[in-house]
Amino acid sequence: MSDAFEEIQAIKIKRNSLREKLQKRKRERHELFTLTSSIPSTSTADSPLPGDSNTSLIKSDHNEYERDILCILHESLPNLPITSAEIIDQLRKNLNADVSSSDIHKILEKLAAQDIIKIKEVTENEVFGYTVLSVAESQSSCLSQSDDTENPESAETSASELNDYIPSEKQMKIDKKNTEDIMSLISMPTIREKESKKVGEQILDLLSKQTSKEKSLAERFRSQGGAQVMEFCPHGTRVDCAKLNGGPGFAEKCKKLHFKKIIQSHTDESLGDCSFLNTCFHMDTCKYVHYEVDGPTAQTKEPNDSDSINNTTINKTLNVDNKNGSSTSCASSVGSELTLYPPQWIQCDLRYLDMTVLGKFAVIMADPPWDIHMELPYGTMSDDEMRQLGIPALQDEGLLFLWVTGRAMELGRECLQLWGYERVDEIIWVKTNQLQRIIRTGRTGHWLNHGKEHCLVGMKGNPRINRGLDSDVIVAEVRATSHKPDEIYGIIERMSPGTRKIELFGRPHNVQPNWITLGNQVDGVHLIDPQLIKAFKKRYPDGNSMKPTKS
Repeated sequence: MSDAFEEIQAIKIKRNSLREKLQKRKRERHELFTLTSSIPSTSTADSPLPGDSNTSLIKSDHNEYERDILCILHESLPNLPITSAEIIDQLRKNLNADVSSSDIHKILEKLAAQDIIKIKEVTENEVFGYTVLSVAESQSSCLSQSDDTENPESAETSASELNDYIPSEKQMKIDKKNTEDIMSLISMPTIREKESKKVGEQILDLLSKQTSKEKSLAERFRSQGGAQVMEFCPHGTRVDCAKLNGGPGFAEKCKKLHFKKIIQSHTDESLGDCSFLNTCFHMDTCKYVHYEVDGPTAQTKEPNDSDSINNTTINKTLNVDNKNGSSTSCASSVGSELTLYPPQWIQCDLRYLDMTVLGKFAVIMADPPWDIHMELPYGTMSDDEMRQLGIPALQDEGLLFLWVTGRAMELGRECLQLWGYERVDEIIWVKTNQLQRIIRTGRTGHWLNHGKEHCLVGMKGNPRINRGLDSDVIVAEVRATSHKPDEIYGIIERMSPGTRKIELFGRPHNVQPNWITLGNQVDGVHLIDPQLIKAFKKRYPDGNSMKPTKS
């Protein structure tokens, strides 16, 4: 800011000095013209010499010519430039006398030497002369006033009357321009601000670049053979795609996925699309339009549970006793292939299950049946039952992903703190419908229709995880009731690859490689780890963990 202030002060000093110089020059010119306009008086006591009288007559003639020339130039300001020949003609008309061109040339040279006028030498028809290019505006106005007023008071023009010679409109423009210059100087950033901004931009540029570790992690988790997904066409149906892209042949060229309408006998197309689309509970009788994928997709069929078991690498040497729940293969190098272990599950009632027999896990995910005071197609658990779950026995350090909704958001935060976790982040699932559009008619929500769900991320201790690989927003299609997006498993696996993971309140569609799924809706008990099988059979000889055991 000091630099701008110094620049402003310099401009003010420069402007004041220019005004002082202008006033001083004005005074000198005015005194000079008043002196030249006065006729030298001779003493009555002394008789003048003949030579002196001739000289005084010549001087008086020159002074008279000079005043007349200045008057002519003042009147001819709009018509400048003007030649010396034109001035002589005008002078002869005004004086009705013969005027010597050499005298006029001398007067013009004198005025030019005094910076009153600007002249240029010209030769026309081999006749030498001058062309008057411009006249000092302040001098011409001063001369006109000195000619009009013959009293001695006009010779004492003070410096304070300088602004009287400048038109008010021009003065306003000058003041406005000066104000704009000052404001522009004030608004200009200082050198210190420029340097700070430059350093900040360099730091931001460095922070936005990927580190070598981030690049290697991204390369490690890159999909083998490219992305195994197909993109939906934004136009929806093939008919709309062809219509909007000009021609029926374009829809055949479009390689993206399209939808086609399901038109039944009771369907009324004028009603438009169903709000729930493929999640509609009454599709057999719903009069609104529903959709299905048009034609076969290039996507390979997703493997079922048995395919997963056959196709994944079966490793029966899980290190269950490891404190952080990681397996021996987790310490593999960054460039190594990720080993996936077959899915395991236990049908149980989590209110009564002894969690200590399961060992320790690096990641826990839970989608509890919160009592959110709504009619739901499944049973719920009370708040106290949620608080009393044996989740602390599953981890010494690690991550907990807890799905919450409605009033359970505050209860979930309370449970995290009660179980010994610190909430470090939150994932948001933005729900889309079958047509990949944002949902506006969610089935949950007291005051507003819910179009999203939240997953609280809690941390215990200081686990070794990969940071900064994924976003905290998932945009995915809604499936069955309480069916969370499968994308969450990829996010968790990239954060903690190759470690033991457990999902609470899971269902058959939740079973995943590297995961143990607990819930009352899975089918029986399916365990592969020998140590886990031994510990579970010792605690539950009959294999039934759906009811409380006698202590």
